[in-house]
Amino acid sequence: MPTSGSPTSTRLEPGSPPPQRRRRGLVVALVSSAVVLAVTVPLVLRGGDVFGGDDAAVAPATTTPTPTAHDGQQPARGVLDVSHLSTGAAPAVEYVTGGVLHEPDGGTVDVGTRYPVNGFVVLADGSRVWQTARGGTPYVEIEGADGAFRAPARSLFGLAVNPQHSVASWVTPSGQVMVWSAGATAPAPLGDPITAGRDLRIAAVSGDDCSLACSVVVNVRDARGVAGSEPWEASPNGTQRLDDGGYLIVNDVSQAGLTVGYTRITDFGTCSKLLGGGEFQGFSTCRHTLDSFSPDGQLLLADPAYHDGIGNGVIAMYDLEGTRLFVRHNTEDAQSFYPRAEWETTTQVLAPVFQDGRWSIVRFAPDGAMEYAVAPVRGQDVENPFVLPTGGAAAGD
Repeated sequence: MPTSGSPTSTRLEPGSPPPQRRRRGLVVALVSSAVVLAVTVPLVLRGGDVFGGDDAAVAPATTTPTPTAHDGQQPARGVLDVSHLSTGAAPAVEYVTGGVLHEPDGGTVDVGTRYPVNGFVVLADGSRVWQTARGGTPYVEIEGADGAFRAPARSLFGLAVNPQHSVASWVTPSGQVMVWSAGATAPAPLGDPITAGRDLRIAAVSGDDCSLACSVVVNVRDARGVAGSEPWEASPNGTQRLDDGGYLIVNDVSQAGLTVGYTRITDFGTCSKLLGGGEFQGFSTCRHTLDSFSPDGQLLLADPAYHDGIGNGVIAMYDLEGTRLFVRHNTEDAQSFYPRAEWETTTQVLAPVFQDGRWSIVRFAPDGAMEYAVAPVRGQDVENPFVLPTGGAAAGD
């Protein structure tokens, strides 16, 4: 069901560490492009504008499709209720469930990794970088374009990929940034090991060829916790602190070099911003976390400014001018959440959503219209059966 590409179209295109049980306390998500770094602080908050202001504009309301007798129904505007949706096309990106890789053409194949899959990245040449875990210990298992696997290598949790999907990256327990490039025969170190801090989370990859020029941003936390958060940048020239933009945490970098991340983190919430340049002003918001760019860098996915429990109860989308295209949130009646969403196309996102004892993969259009990309299956709230590819679709797909 392809779209026209308009950010107001209601037509839907086809296509970390394991969570812990819900706990009391505000959880501020320090988001990289692959894994959420959570810090517990003393308040339980859900929804609302904790800072009382937001300079991002709101898009005018759009019309959602009128369901037919055999279709599911769209919930009330702004509500994240996925209990009775219609089913659309299967995901246009690969995903994993039950140790099986589901391909966009409908084919399936056993994953083939030594350990269970926690996350994965698909590169342009068909190779994959798998994040697996054994007894809570993370590994990277590289699958070449020919289907051959390299032996598992210890890593920290988290993967990142550049918008073109030509370079994937992760961090070793020693703080060394590693990259795997399309067409490579072996992974390669990038820059110097990061020895500052006690918690490293990979954020974003820029550049399409690390033999010439590329950079990888890693968020680093020291013994002071959130107060000691700062991004570092690894490149062929070395590794250094990233001071541009005044970010505490970097969430994503677009193909054009635009950056989103946290600029303020308190016990009551967060603020994040899109850094502008030249005549492009960018914008900031304290209502949501600006999380990731669409493959073409024209839209922004957003989730809560603060996180309570095992998943996100809010999902939103913005354009680069700061206009909010839609927002949906859970309610007392619709107690839904999702661990993380990924871009399926330049305008659509996919998210595994849990509600009423069932998991489904839900597709979101730029006006908030929803449908199932994978129909609901029974499951436990802490056992998401679906793994979407980190970084979603590649630029140009």
